[in-house]
Order: sequence, then structure tokens, then C-alpha cells
Amino acid sequence: MPKQSFYNHFQKWTDDYYIAYNACSGAVALMTPEHYATYEALVVKLNAGQKDGFNEKEAELLKQLEYGGFVCPDTHSELQDLQFKHNIARYSCSNLSLVIAPTMACNMACEYCYESNKTGRMSKELIDAMADYVEVRAQGLTSLDITWYGGEPLLAMDMIEELSGRFISLSEKYHYEYGASIVTNGYLLTPEVVDRLCELRVKACQVTLDGPASVHNKKRPLKNGKDSFATIIRNLNYVLGKMAVSVRVNVDQSFSVETIGQLLDELEQAGLREKVSINFGHLEPATQVCSNISESCFETLAFSKVESDFFKLLLEKGFRIDKLPAPSAVCCMSQIVNSFVVDPQGELYRCWNYVGDVSHSMGNIADVHNYQHPNFLKLFSVDPFEYETCRECNLLPICMGGCPDRRVSRGLSSEQVCETWKYNLEPMLEIIAASRQQEARRRAKEQS
Repeated sequence: MPKQSFYNHFQKWTDDYYIAYNACSGAVALMTPEHYATYEALVVKLNAGQKDGFNEKEAELLKQLEYGGFVCPDTHSELQDLQFKHNIARYSCSNLSLVIAPTMACNMACEYCYESNKTGRMSKELIDAMADYVEVRAQGLTSLDITWYGGEPLLAMDMIEELSGRFISLSEKYHYEYGASIVTNGYLLTPEVVDRLCELRVKACQVTLDGPASVHNKKRPLKNGKDSFATIIRNLNYVLGKMAVSVRVNVDQSFSVETIGQLLDELEQAGLREKVSINFGHLEPATQVCSNISESCFETLAFSKVESDFFKLLLEKGFRIDKLPAPSAVCCMSQIVNSFVVDPQGELYRCWNYVGDVSHSMGNIADVHNYQHPNFLKLFSVDPFEYETCRECNLLPICMGGCPDRRVSRGLSSEQVCETWKYNLEPMLEIIAASRQQEARRRAKEQS
């Protein structure tokens, strides 16, 4: 007998539509008032234990609801299914994911950067150890995913070239899929560098723009004091069409709708409006080094409000909305046994925030892994299914317990550990639905 999914969300949007969303399947649909009335009648019958005898409209809607995961068999435990998929993702070794920082040096002097003035580059011996590490595991791999990180990774382009070449050769030898992305400030993303990265199978890049030029240049100046915004914009125009581009805006309390609006206007003037994905990063005091910025950071609840305001502005100005409440088996890499961050000395970490701080290392890539090391277990042992508030939350599939570092290292409350979806799901679903309609109208206009 069918039953409603625990992870359903239905909300009235306009006089013409209701939004239907299921956090477990990720399905989003629009329902007319007539369809929603049929749904309400159907629910009454399902709750009463009715197995058949539905009218034609109810029977057709039931098929669609089953397809989208809004309805499931009453013998099916959604929570147990989530936990099963979570454990598979945690312990699978068929995929190896490495975030590699070939250098911690940077050409910028960002006011909030926890990496300070660190230096250092990977040695030839460590590059060999990295390649050996992958080859030892290669026969059991179906995929290797690399993210180049730093510091500013493009200051070590020679190392990216060397390691990428070796990883690609190993993928051809052992027949695993290889893919890579890069997190960069974008200043060194010149046409020559972009073309070379494409040859090395780097398919996506994340670049930070912290506001319009007047704000960004103050928050993210070059170490020589010069501005960076104009050069980054020029570089992005070349990257488009060659890589997927995500623009990250690190948001603190100094940002307003007016600030973001000015940035969007400048991106539109640069011809980037329909070509880049924009996301808003919640700037947090993730380490002790960041304590000097803590007073300027938003709490999660407050950030969720400004985040939805900023996405609404994206919609109004015709930008793409790519942030989706998508289900995931895990919250982040710290919950996966086969994912690591590697610093220029080969030290292994379980969180991006820890890179370069050896006190958080779980060992070196050249050594045998110790999966009982306290710095491995601290975050890996966080299990969302052990927390009653998580088990009873109908957004668990898209949150999976929230950031383990927030929960364990920073001692935040359960409300602060939760992702912003808990607080802004309804307005964000409305923005996403409107964005999809906007895109459909745009495509129809292009085809006419």
C-alpha cells in the first residue's frame, strides 16, 4: 500500500501554482490548484489505508507521485534507505578524491584569509610519492577526482602540470575515470594557462569575487597593493565556454542588497550575466586564526535570510539560479573514508579549513594511513543518524547532519550546525521555480 514520503514539502506559490518538492529524491514540480485538490483527496484515502478504488485523476496523479518519490510503499523505510546509502558512500573505495594544495603561497592579501603569509611548494620527492600513492590504489578505482587548491594553486602551475600528466597516464593504464577542477582567485587565469588546464582535463573552476570592483579590490588586493578585479573579469571572459565557471561571493555583514546589485550590474556589463554560476559563501571564523573576523560574520539563521534576498536579486536581474536543494549521501568529504586534503608537505587533512595546520594532520601521504588517528576519527565519526534532531528532520537528505567541523570543533548549537535550507527552503524554492520558468521563456524566445 502506498504512503506519503516523510520528506515531502508542498507550498502555495501563486494563485496558479503550488510547489511540490521531495528532499529525498530531489524532485521539484509545479501543481495547479486542481492538481493540488486531487492530491489532498488522494492523501485522505491513503491515510485511511485505501489501496485501490481511486478515480481516474487520483490514479494518474498517484503514478506521478510515485515516480517523483512523493509516495512510496508502506513497507519501505526511507530513513533506513538513507542510512544504507550514507554508509555505502562513506566506506566505498572505488572513488578517490584528493584536494591538492601544491603551494600555500598566494598573490593576494585577503583580510579574512586564514592561510596568512604561508609559503612552501611540493618537492620532487613528494610529487613522486603522490603519483605512487595513486598507483597503489589505481587497480581498485573507477574514478579519481582532483581539486587544485591553495594558497593560489596557479603559483605552482608546473606542479599541476607534472601531477596531472602522471594521473592521466595512470588513468589510461588502469582504466579509471579522471576529472579535475580548480579553486583559484582568478588573477593568473590567463588564456595560456586556461588552455593548458583544459589540456590537463580541468573542467571547472571556482573564482571568488567579493563584491563590485570598489569593494573587491579592498577585500582582495594583490600583495603589492594593486587591484585585482578588472584582470579577473578579463580572464573570466576567456574561460567561459572552455570550463564551467562558478563565482563565489564570500558574504559577511558588510554586504547588502545594494552591494550585490552593483556587482551583478558590473558582471552584466562585462557580458557574464547568463554565463556564470553565482553562489554566496557563508564567511565563518572557521579556525582560531579567523577569530579577528568573527564579529563581522553572520550566524546561520541571519545568513539564510540575506542569502535568499541575494538569490532573489539574481533572479530579478536575469542571472542563472544554480543552487538547488539536492539530496546527497554525505555532507562533505570528512565523512568519506577515501577523501583527503593534501598540503605542500604531503600532510593529510579531513577538512579544507585545516590545510596547512599540522596539528590537524592525520599523517603523511608517503606513510601508511592510520584510520584510528584522532584527527581522522574526530570528523569521520560524526554520524547524523545518531542525532535525534537529524533523524526526525524532513530535510536530512539534503543536509546529512550539517558540517561536522561546526559540530565537533566549534561546539555550535544544533541550529547553527544546520544548513541554511532549514531556514530558507520556502523562499528558495519559489526563486528556483521562477528561475526555471524564466529559462523556459528564454529558450522559447530563442527558438521562435
